Amino acid sequence: MISKLGRLIADTRSLSLAGMCKNAGKTTVFNRMIRELNYTEMVLGLTSIGRDGEATDIVTGTHKPGIFVQEGTIIGTAAGLLQYCDITKEIVGKSGIQTPMGEVILIRARSDGFVQLAGPSMNNQLIELSRQFKELGVDKVMIDGAISRKSLCSTKVAETVILSTGASLHQSMDLVIRETQYVASILDLPAQDLPLHEELLNPDPMKMNVVQLYDTDKEVIQLHPSDQGVLQLHEILRHKSYHHWNYCYMTGALTDARLKPLLMSNLNLKGRQIVVEDSSKILLSRDCYDKMRIKECSLAVSEETKLLGITINPFSAYGHHFQKDEFLDKMQCAVRQPVWNVLEEE
Repeated sequence: MISKLGRLIADTRSLSLAGMCKNAGKTTVFNRMIRELNYTEMVLGLTSIGRDGEATDIVTGTHKPGIFVQEGTIIGTAAGLLQYCDITKEIVGKSGIQTPMGEVILIRARSDGFVQLAGPSMNNQLIELSRQFKELGVDKVMIDGAISRKSLCSTKVAETVILSTGASLHQSMDLVIRETQYVASILDLPAQDLPLHEELLNPDPMKMNVVQLYDTDKEVIQLHPSDQGVLQLHEILRHKSYHHWNYCYMTGALTDARLKPLLMSNLNLKGRQIVVEDSSKILLSRDCYDKMRIKECSLAVSEETKLLGITINPFSAYGHHFQKDEFLDKMQCAVRQPVWNVLEEE
């Protein structure tokens, strides 16, 4: 029987798992989704941004669940790990993507069995690997994430995201819930439709960041280079010529270093909005984000992330554990997305 989690992911073509910490239960969730999707006729394509499927965690020394796949699944994994995959393997492609453990090889499982995954580490490589998966007839691409790799939440990498969190993040349940709520709120930011200049649609990573200002009618006020010794964000937004801006679109990452000078200025930010490409570009601390909200300045994205849900693991790799029902209830009250303790769901 397909569970609520299985039904939730049934219609998405690509999905990534992001973890708040190590031992958040991502691999358990990954296995659960694979198992449930095996009831369908879908061809699954699996990869990982870190190494997954090994019996023992290299960092913590704790036991890890293996990754079990069925015949017909297509796997993207490093050449150095093929010897640890106990399936009958058919090599169907070479990706041209290099990792520390060798080139990512595309194999089709010709029998059921356990595999180890180690895929690309960069978003553009994951995008390319997903394209190759689809050329091989994959219906659904699933990417198992690494520690705190929120960049996996870029819509260019996967159209949907599941966030995993748990007791391994911290001994305090309340702190784990607050931090998870914050990350979920970033991943759940609304989309803001703005007329973007070509320089914003296809920013050159080798050039300085760009800031575009708009008035209340979303008419362009001015296009500005920012950072790198030209004009800082707060200098642009405080300029007397642009006091009537209502929206500020910026390329690059939104960090504390870029935002703090603006928050420390006397500029009235009430009712104004800062927009970035997608949630993966927001690298603010919780403190900085809270100060923005106090000033009644909001955040939005050009490309909205679809956060499907949050999974919890009440057991920690470091010896402390949470009461599972209390953890589930409090997390459900703190976020608007569905929350699961996957091991408890029938």
